[in-house]
Amino acid sequence: MSALNILFAAVAFATAAVVVWLCVRWHRLSKTEGYKRLSARTYAWCLSFAIIPVAFGVLCLMDYYKGSPLAPFLLAAATIICAMATLHRENGKTFLRTARDFVSAYAPWDSRPRKMRAPRFLSAPAARIRKARAARKASRDERLSAREASGDKPSAARAWLHGTFAPWAKTDLVRLAVAALFAFVSLEICWHVNLVWMNFLSRLIDWAMILLAMGAMYFLFQRRSWGAIAVAVALYVLGIVEYFVVVLKGSVIQAGDIYALGTAAAVSDGLKFDFGGTVLLGAIALDLCFLALQRISPVVRRSAVGLDSPADASEAAAPASAKPATADEKDVAPSAATAPSRRAGHRVLGVVLNVLLACACVLGAWGTTHAAYAWTQFLGTKFWQPVVAYSDHGFLTSFFSMWYGMPIEVPRGYSQQKAKSIEKKLAKQYDSSDSAKTYARAKAQFDQVKPSVIFVQNETFSDLSKFYDIGYTGYTGPEYFNSMSDTLSRGVLNVSVVGGGTCNSEFEFLTDNSMAYVGTGKYPYNLYNFSKVNSLAKQFKSIGYGTAAIHPNIASNWNRDKVYPQLGFDQFLDINDFQGAPVFHNGVTDLATYQKILELIQSSDKPMFITDITMQNHTGYDKNNIPADRLTNYQLKNVSAYENAEFNEYVSCIKASDEDLNTFIQELRQLNKPVVLVFYGDHQPNISSNYLNDSVYPNEDKSSLSHQLRAFKTQYFIWANYDVAGTPAKSTNKEMSIGYLSSYMMELIGAPLSNHQKANLQTMLKMPFLTLMGYSDTNGTWRESSTELTDPSVSGDSPAAKAYRNLDMVQYLEFGSKVKH
Repeated sequence: MSALNILFAAVAFATAAVVVWLCVRWHRLSKTEGYKRLSARTYAWCLSFAIIPVAFGVLCLMDYYKGSPLAPFLLAAATIICAMATLHRENGKTFLRTARDFVSAYAPWDSRPRKMRAPRFLSAPAARIRKARAARKASRDERLSAREASGDKPSAARAWLHGTFAPWAKTDLVRLAVAALFAFVSLEICWHVNLVWMNFLSRLIDWAMILLAMGAMYFLFQRRSWGAIAVAVALYVLGIVEYFVVVLKGSVIQAGDIYALGTAAAVSDGLKFDFGGTVLLGAIALDLCFLALQRISPVVRRSAVGLDSPADASEAAAPASAKPATADEKDVAPSAATAPSRRAGHRVLGVVLNVLLACACVLGAWGTTHAAYAWTQFLGTKFWQPVVAYSDHGFLTSFFSMWYGMPIEVPRGYSQQKAKSIEKKLAKQYDSSDSAKTYARAKAQFDQVKPSVIFVQNETFSDLSKFYDIGYTGYTGPEYFNSMSDTLSRGVLNVSVVGGGTCNSEFEFLTDNSMAYVGTGKYPYNLYNFSKVNSLAKQFKSIGYGTAAIHPNIASNWNRDKVYPQLGFDQFLDINDFQGAPVFHNGVTDLATYQKILELIQSSDKPMFITDITMQNHTGYDKNNIPADRLTNYQLKNVSAYENAEFNEYVSCIKASDEDLNTFIQELRQLNKPVVLVFYGDHQPNISSNYLNDSVYPNEDKSSLSHQLRAFKTQYFIWANYDVAGTPAKSTNKEMSIGYLSSYMMELIGAPLSNHQKANLQTMLKMPFLTLMGYSDTNGTWRESSTELTDPSVSGDSPAAKAYRNLDMVQYLEFGSKVKH
């Protein structure tokens, strides 16, 4: 525990003690200085402000706070001010007079201030405001007097609206609007401080959503503040979660994450949740939100029950026996007896009206989410850079824009017949190409050999030295991986995710589909049923292969326990099959999973198709759990010591994976069964998008496609322990996208190709790279992916654009039309 955290904890606990002292002191002043005796509700509100400092102090003692030293003191000041303002709200004296009494109570008699005056620049405007308020009141009273003198009496409905609705419109609506503003700030400022530069209309839409949500809860709770308080707290908690997602994963909470809460909880075990000063700024905004909401309270208006003064109220409350009834009073008794029933009717009417208003607010909030989507669509916002988009448009506007974009869009001009025609045409073009002749030789061999096919998706495996100019550190990447010279093919692999989203890389490889046509912020494993979708497992199973999947973690991660059977896997080995297995860094070692692969192949009478999703290198590179003799010590420039330590922890994991890969390959070489191995990394680590890319290339436009694409690259290789017909003896170096990788692998080894895979291979000739971020032509020029590419009048008629549109049709035929959101 650091000394600063001990100091901050002391400040936090002292702040809570001051709040308690304020309550006690006020109670005493109510007896000696003529202060109003406050209600228990007010004291409860005041004490509630001490909750956040106490929680912060506990977290400081646990050494979780790593932020600015100024933020804790700002929180302390805001807490005390809010508590004092809460106590003062029921007092008839001025705030300055109250402060004077608090000070003078502890000062020597002779040193007590005799009179405290407000500064002139404050008192003069205040006097003008009081004068204008008095003039308005006098004018209103004059109009009422004139109306009474003329005998013009308002109707019962008008009197009820004037006595009940009008005061709310003047007070509670304003308080809700102010509270919604501070709730918006508490949500946004937790994870970024770019509020000034955020799009203005997006800010307004976000604020309107919050105001309508608070309004709905306000009316639902019969004009009490409890529901609005729940909304404010939920938004602040959401802001904290967003902060950790941005810091730990370099991403944001997206619409598809709702379906991945279980996976997020499972893989977050062991991550270090330090927080910074922006979280405390959010707490300050939450306090100010509470300060506005605590002034909302149910008020029984005397005019509603026919009472004009407190004296009337006390007289009405007196027991009937206190005053003897006269003959005249007996005559009006029946009429008076009906008054309670009328008041009950008014109360029922009020409840119904409040519920209707709550429903109206819900409809308004729902409409505002549609407005958010329409606004981002109008601006053409690109959500392939979600952190940038969320910073520009705010959390709620961005989240709901992505939510409404969840369903897979039908390509313009799509019909099943047209899509099948395009797919058949591309397959026919492939069959008549030179590549088909080479494939025919490999296919004849494959039909005889029937090798087992293994694909290893190695968690976060990437040689960062290939993509970032960090040669000055001495780091040259994974040694054995880079030295392999007898692969069938190897090279750079363009992927659609960074720092997380493992299942999306897995989806692209297993189904031959690209996330470019699925959309940003979606995780297909959590959204769709794959029973009708073609996959590699089903393809190999149809020719007599056994199928198995391995993932040394919880089976339900990314919904794999449900998706794998739908994809055609007969067997799934999860964490329960690795009891007692060796562990490195964040999970079961890669080598332990490789041993399971060898056992499956050796024990099966049939050739096997096996997928292995490793876990060892999973994110969280500040755990300090790498043995000293295995920890590297490379020194990056332009980064902090903490970030440099993260980099070395990651590199040490890659080194361990490289050593396990070497052992695995040597065992496969000696295996007496033919085997094909596909090995690739699913994505780069979060450190790439968090700071490495920007620190190595500080002069590049951070929002440019070329800068961002650097973080969306890993490597792959395809290797066999036998000589594959039609392939050169030396490794072929070929860059590609992960959506093409399985089709390319099937072609190399001569496995049966579907029309979809042939269409992929033919498309790759004109559009070599395709990911969620964009696509490239044969010259290597990248363009952003867009739904407008389905419209030739917008996107043009370049070969790459035509290929994009054609593949869009094919993928919707093979995937989009077969799944439901």
